[in-house]
Amino acid sequence: SNYGSSADLTYNTGIQYKAYAGNSTLIAGIENTGGFLKDKKLGYPDLANAVIVNESIIEIPHAGNTIVSDQSLITTGLFLQYDLKYHRFKTGIGGRIEYYEVTDRTGDTEKNSGVVFSPRINIMYELLPYLQLRLSYSQGYRAPQIFDEDLHIEASGARRIIHRNDPDLTSEISRSLMASLDFRKLIGTVSAGMLLETFYTRLENPFFNEIGIPDQTGTVVYTRRNSDKGAAVKGINLEFNLKPLTRFSFTSGYTLQMSRYDIPHEFNTRKFLRTPENYGYMSLDWDFKPHSCLSATGTYTGRMLVPYFGPDTDAEAGELRESDPFFDLGLKISENVRLNGATLQLFGGVKNLFNSFQSDFDSGINRDPAYIYGPLLPRTIYFGIKIGNQLGEVKKDTMESTNRIRKQNRFRGRR
Repeated sequence: SNYGSSADLTYNTGIQYKAYAGNSTLIAGIENTGGFLKDKKLGYPDLANAVIVNESIIEIPHAGNTIVSDQSLITTGLFLQYDLKYHRFKTGIGGRIEYYEVTDRTGDTEKNSGVVFSPRINIMYELLPYLQLRLSYSQGYRAPQIFDEDLHIEASGARRIIHRNDPDLTSEISRSLMASLDFRKLIGTVSAGMLLETFYTRLENPFFNEIGIPDQTGTVVYTRRNSDKGAAVKGINLEFNLKPLTRFSFTSGYTLQMSRYDIPHEFNTRKFLRTPENYGYMSLDWDFKPHSCLSATGTYTGRMLVPYFGPDTDAEAGELRESDPFFDLGLKISENVRLNGATLQLFGGVKNLFNSFQSDFDSGINRDPAYIYGPLLPRTIYFGIKIGNQLGEVKKDTMESTNRIRKQNRFRGRR
């Protein structure tokens, strides 16, 4: 069967203490999180091995369920953060020590545990009342676990993907440096802001997939291993904010980034797959009437390398394809109408106005189901009605959308 069933239970609990002393604060605490992931491939009638006598089907055997992953991840961490403000100077120094334990209850690999210390320091200095300099260093990690996004998504009639962790897989460590200049000033009646930021992240023991050879059934094992060398992600980010009028605002951002392994890995390339080297966003909000709003949001995604294992190439070796750049522009207009103390909001718009969308989807039973990239939706026209007593904030949906865009476009990690 190409279908599966997943159950993912997570919890989080903790306690923290915060103390104040003059211009400084101290925060300390403990946190415990857990995740329990169980995934299985559902059974199916095995038509390929049906018993046929005189061109009549006598018996169809049934293949049982197959456990793909049965994993638990428990982490317990202690953290401490000290913040100090002195005139134009602000700093924050802290750290987190965490114990993780990954248990594979299928028995394929042994229990994997470790202790990781993650320090961080932030420094901010006010060069001018409207210009701030920020420097920061932080460290993080990824535990050696099976991630739920690895499951199910890559199965077709000719190719099935199973993800496994190498028994010797260890945590991936990241060390990041960031420096920025933040300009924010009211010029006459115009509020303007600009952020110039550079970043550098060094990865130790970075994860990569070693692609196995398909067996007779077309099943391929992707084994997650640690690279013998490291990797680096570096770039520059520019953000711009402008509010010339009370009822009009504009924000935008653009990032140039380079992500490289120290040595070649998948497809004999040092580049990170599915990671563009330039991307950006924009958001415009205009209250052209007291109860009416026009908003526009856009995301730009540059070219990136996407692996392809479909029928148009060698199923064993696959090939790398370079995607087209995309600009996904959305428009929305809304009108609020007061009705007996409540608010009726009428809205409509279009998503992906230019229909900037993937044009080479695979099809057929032997398609590559993982060969998907770019915007999720083609050009889509929508409209609707909202009724409530808290719809006066016409900009709320736009701001939430903008925040999601900014998070989605932060390709600073491995994802």
